[in-house]
Amino acid sequence: MSPIQRVGGPVGVSAILPIKPCIGGFSGSFLIAADDGLRYWCKALNNRQSPRVPVTEQIVARLGRLIGAPVCEPQLVRLDGVAGFEFVSGRTVEPGWAHGSLALDPALEIRGLENRSDDENRIRHAGIFALHDWLAGSDPQWLYATAEDNAYYSHDHGFYLTGPDWTDLTLEQNVDTEFPLPMDQGGLDVDELARLADRLEALSKASIEAEISCLPANWPVGEGELQAVADFADHRKVSVAGRLRGLVP
Repeated sequence: MSPIQRVGGPVGVSAILPIKPCIGGFSGSFLIAADDGLRYWCKALNNRQSPRVPVTEQIVARLGRLIGAPVCEPQLVRLDGVAGFEFVSGRTVEPGWAHGSLALDPALEIRGLENRSDDENRIRHAGIFALHDWLAGSDPQWLYATAEDNAYYSHDHGFYLTGPDWTDLTLEQNVDTEFPLPMDQGGLDVDELARLADRLEALSKASIEAEISCLPANWPVGEGELQAVADFADHRKVSVAGRLRGLVP
């Protein structure tokens, strides 16, 4: 099969104003205002972790949307308008595309799945379990929106897909590896687990490829590697669906 071909130029928004430099975290994410009137936390290619991190972040969030997982809305953000802004000590914004994540305000970062009984968190937590296993999650962390009855959002996916410097080889080596989220499974919404399993099984490879093909051409990932991600996600969907059904008491 031919590798994924990037279709046309990237579609996204443009940063028009820097709002806040990195306030924590090693990757150095920073907040901007964009020309669509919204604000985004951005991870640039010259972040402190790896130039692969924005690639992974964009892929995981896009694929998360396909199954209705509670991810922060992803966006490609053009940084030319804020070039030169010092987003973390010693590093300034460079022109080009960055991974953007729609800002939640107010929101707190957390590493435990708490507040399961609040609002729709039984449903949202089920989606988090599904995403983590399907796309080889690691270093799990989430945001909860205090203005939305502590609704949880999956974010910061830079260590998914087997790690921040994943390759087609690491994906191939782990295509059948289970990546269960090591958290309490009690109280997850049974109907949502079933819906997620059904959605994974019905997901077409073409829809996976379409999301991945939207990445900028100059990002540090080849078409063959993008195809490896699509193959990885497509291969895993049925086994992950089975494990989700196994979570039903």
